[in-house]
Amino acid sequence: MKDEKPLSVSYDTLARFFEAAGGNHRNAFYMYCDVCRYCREEGCGAYLFIPGYDCIPVLLPCADAEAFLGSPIDKTECLGMIRTSQFVRLYQRYIELHTTSGEDCPIQQLLCLFNRRKDINLSSLPQNWK
Repeated sequence: MKDEKPLSVSYDTLARFFEAAGGNHRNAFYMYCDVCRYCREEGCGAYLFIPGYDCIPVLLPCADAEAFLGSPIDKTECLGMIRTSQFVRLYQRYIELHTTSGEDCPIQQLLCLFNRRKDINLSSLPQNWK
């Protein structure tokens, strides 16, 4: 059995993502990093993105999605594709209100913020959420 790398996101984030996506990652957008002025963090590159039930963005790094699902993410099967720069423009005001630095990557800051959230009840998820 190969060594499994721990996920970089919390189980709360996984639950929130699959709840918003109706249990299917293909219902989310594939978001990829384009030219970026920030320091590239470990795990940067591609994400799955979907607005949550409260319109707050839910982000799941593709590396974590692939590790959790046990299969690669095919971007052509996703709802659509969006660049991180487009996401930042779309959620500009939310990012301004919820991040602490204009010098650090807003995506990485949001991931840190979302992984501190504890408001998801895992028992409310459907059995076929994976």
